[in-house]
Amino acid sequence: MTSDDRKNHAHDVAHPHETRAGPGDAGASDRPVQLPENPEMRGKGRRAILLFVVLAVAALLIIGVFNRAGMP
Repeated sequence: MTSDDRKNHAHDVAHPHETRAGPGDAGASDRPVQLPENPEMRGKGRRAILLFVVLAVAALLIIGVFNRAGMP
């Protein structure tokens, strides 16, 4: 079999072959589609970020207070 025959044979519909997904290919599609997004989900995301920032600032303040209290 020549190299040209191999190329044509690989894509020949009359000679199907088993094709498996490789690692990380599960669920892959040819064209990615953006998921629908509604205002409620955006609001939840904003609240989550705000909560994270508030907790981070509170943690830094608590660390600062404990560091000041431990200083001679």
